[in-house]
Amino acid sequence: MTRLVMRAVAAAIVGALAAVVSLTLAFSAHPDLTFEMDRDLPRAASGFYPVERVVRDTFAWTTARAEFVFPRFDRTAAWRCSVSVRGGRPADVPLPMVGLEVDGVELVRRSVTNDYQTIEVGVPARARTPGLRVGIVVSPTFVPAGDPRPLGVQVDRLSCRPAESGLILPPRRAIIAAALAAAALGAAFSLAGVSTTLLAALVLLVAVAQSFPIATGPAPYLDYTGRVITLAVWIGLLAVAIVKGLEWRPFASAQGGRGQPMHDLARFAIAFSAAALYLKLVGLLHPAKPIVDALFHAHRLEWVLAGRYFFTQQMPDGVQFPYAIALYVFSWPWTLLTRDYVTLLRIVVCAAEATAGALLYLMVVRSWGDRAIGALCVVFFHLVPLPYLVLGNANLTNAFGASVSLATMAAAIVWPLGPGQLAQFVGLTMIATVGLLSHVSIFGLLLATLFATAFFYWVLGGPPLRRSARLVLLAGTIAAVVSIASYYAHFGDAYRSLERTGDGAAARATAPAQAGQAAAPATPAAAKPWYRRTLTALDQGVFDVGWPIVILALVGAWRVWVDRLRDRLTCAICAWGAAYAVFLAVSVMAPVDVGYERYAAEFMGRVDLSTYPAALFLAARGAIWMWRSGLIARLGSAALVLWAGTFGWRYWAGWLA
Repeated sequence: MTRLVMRAVAAAIVGALAAVVSLTLAFSAHPDLTFEMDRDLPRAASGFYPVERVVRDTFAWTTARAEFVFPRFDRTAAWRCSVSVRGGRPADVPLPMVGLEVDGVELVRRSVTNDYQTIEVGVPARARTPGLRVGIVVSPTFVPAGDPRPLGVQVDRLSCRPAESGLILPPRRAIIAAALAAAALGAAFSLAGVSTTLLAALVLLVAVAQSFPIATGPAPYLDYTGRVITLAVWIGLLAVAIVKGLEWRPFASAQGGRGQPMHDLARFAIAFSAAALYLKLVGLLHPAKPIVDALFHAHRLEWVLAGRYFFTQQMPDGVQFPYAIALYVFSWPWTLLTRDYVTLLRIVVCAAEATAGALLYLMVVRSWGDRAIGALCVVFFHLVPLPYLVLGNANLTNAFGASVSLATMAAAIVWPLGPGQLAQFVGLTMIATVGLLSHVSIFGLLLATLFATAFFYWVLGGPPLRRSARLVLLAGTIAAVVSIASYYAHFGDAYRSLERTGDGAAARATAPAQAGQAAAPATPAAAKPWYRRTLTALDQGVFDVGWPIVILALVGAWRVWVDRLRDRLTCAICAWGAAYAVFLAVSVMAPVDVGYERYAAEFMGRVDLSTYPAALFLAARGAIWMWRSGLIARLGSAALVLWAGTFGWRYWAGWLA
């Protein structure tokens, strides 16, 4: 016991030290505090109207007085703050005077023009009392025609930077938050039993990666740092609880085990999933991260809580499609803990994704018996670009549906579904039903994948898998009937509106009319030929998954062919591939009007999101085979894995760019 505690303490200390060093270096490299007015402003800002966009120009109007307040701003050194403003006045309205205040004292006052100009003000050092308040005072304001708001000036950018170069320390609160978060996760991963080498890698990954969001923008000066600590503690506790729960003898016995300690790589798979969950939430909840569609989903959750269960998503020409609600129903019980539904939904979706990713390890071990492939598969799961794009744009129902779809396939692969195992069949049916009710695209994709899995179980798996094939087919059928009867059957008008997406829809649009003439029908643009659409869809698939995963997957597919595998996982990989091919053909060959081609591209993105796990299994198998095949192949495997890591880092960091 003493050794266990000392190991956890050592991991916590290493994590804290690495976090402090990483945060200091990251903050000192980019200490500027900048607001570009291209996204919603944080709560530290007041007196600003919502951000507006005119072509490529983004700005925010002020009221008569606007200000930024940062109670924890480090004032041990002098700073300089600047604001880029313009009057934005019509020709017959006088231009205003703009004053800049620091700590409530006006230090600069000047007139502005209708062109952007930068006004600077010095912020004196104040070592004993932290905090900064920068105010923008405008007089006179004006009320434009058709707009009741009293407007001050248009602000394009506000920035504060150190007056002198050198090492700039982040605020003390940010340092403490980074250290405690890394320490908490380091101790948790140690208590979870991760081996020393992998533990060191995970602790350093968390400490270094978290320094980027903590040091970026207004994060060091806001309550965000408290959220970072809370996330780390709860996720760390959850990781330890999962490991200990899986090792608990009664639970292990119920699953056919003996309550023995887990393998090191199984512990790593859980810990890595926890680390990825933490880093994704730290990025998504960052004050500089645009909310995008997350607020839309929060409103839909409010509708469900209020008893409104059936609603649709609008498209051009009055086209509608059902908007499935499984995410909102699943999140319902958790609303008892918070009223911040935007944060709640993001946490639920990311937790579901991390859980689904961890199941990859179990699928590989149960089918192929190779723990290294399983662990690498979990790592690859969090390096693929597409999920970062989906989460970053807050397509939360789609992300949740993809996670439940993967969990459904995990149940179909891991559970034997043998005689006397009715609970497994019921469980598979229930998970599949939730998946079908998660997103309208998941309904078709998951159902096709389940039916294809049943087919390949029957054909490739032979007699040992034929009972499972029948039960997977039956579970998918029952799930489809239940989801249609309980939800999708209520949208007859929406389905009829889909006819408008076909050829000729654009012909209903009208061209601009000449003076004195009626509007004439516009000539519809010619759609791309089928082979061009096919190449575009395949190129999109490579972009969504990343070249290193694609290359390794080709190697893995070759090895599966050489080894002539016919197990459950191989059958499922074939099913994912068949589903991808079918929906690729539908997307390419269906007569969709050119005006809806971008929606077809979005649909292929959803196809990629639902089927890319097949590429992960093959890529992990290819990478491990290369690693075990000599020095040259090992170097190639390492290079491709590291290359894949750059994809994950780039798209995660892109949330805050």
